[in-house]
Amino acid sequence: MKVILISLLVLLIAVPSAFAVPLADKTGMKFSFPVSADDGIFIIEGTGNFDAKRLDFNAETKEINLQIQSSLDYNLMEMVIPKNLLEGDQLTITLTYIPISIHSSQNAGTTTLTTPKIIHYGGNTIFLTLEFSGIGTHYLSISGIESPNSYELVDELVYDTSNVHVDSIQAIPKQNSLIITLSEYSDDAKLSITLEDTITPFDDGTFFVLVNDIYNDYIFEDGIMTIEFDSEADTIEIIGTHVVPEFAEIAPIVLATSLIGLIALRRYKKLNQ
Repeated sequence: MKVILISLLVLLIAVPSAFAVPLADKTGMKFSFPVSADDGIFIIEGTGNFDAKRLDFNAETKEINLQIQSSLDYNLMEMVIPKNLLEGDQLTITLTYIPISIHSSQNAGTTTLTTPKIIHYGGNTIFLTLEFSGIGTHYLSISGIESPNSYELVDELVYDTSNVHVDSIQAIPKQNSLIITLSEYSDDAKLSITLEDTITPFDDGTFFVLVNDIYNDYIFEDGIMTIEFDSEADTIEIIGTHVVPEFAEIAPIVLATSLIGLIALRRYKKLNQ
């Protein structure tokens, strides 16, 4: 009987160990930081599988800086930010990583642009989920930028013309439209333009096309829109539900990369002080 009891005791101890999952990989620690701004006191909060050491908010530049200390190679966080704290309608997120084994005399680490796995703009808050790797110290910087009112696509889109010349193709995200400026037109002019995913049609698969602010018929097949019109057509406007220039997402990145060197230098100087 003693042998059986001992065997059962060994199984109770050994089996959970064999199939256990490290608790730290599945447990999140909540963090909450009050932030003082012109409009009052706001709370930035979130959950992550790391230690959120400190959060600073620069009221002048509207920038959030979060210091993270991680003991895991895979890091995951969810964060809720009040909209009033940031300017603009797009986020720029950079992450400076300093490995745990680094010394102050060595490289100060790497700074990279980070794209949220999930981002949702609510009425008063922004919710985002981030994934990043590395054991050591991370400095997360979040700021907002104002997206441009328009993007020039004349060199980005594929189009063909007859009896007309295309001067410019402007994507206007806030109007959900493409505005095409024309010149050197004559009778029986025609424009065929490949839209692909640049502009999204209405729910019924149609667009609204205006030539000199007057509705105009069109043919849309296999992602190509063909518009025929008479002379003296200065502008064509194609209206849908959403404009997504392929390079529109790159614009904030180009702007942010100019700041990366400065951020990395600033982090390096802090480490050596």
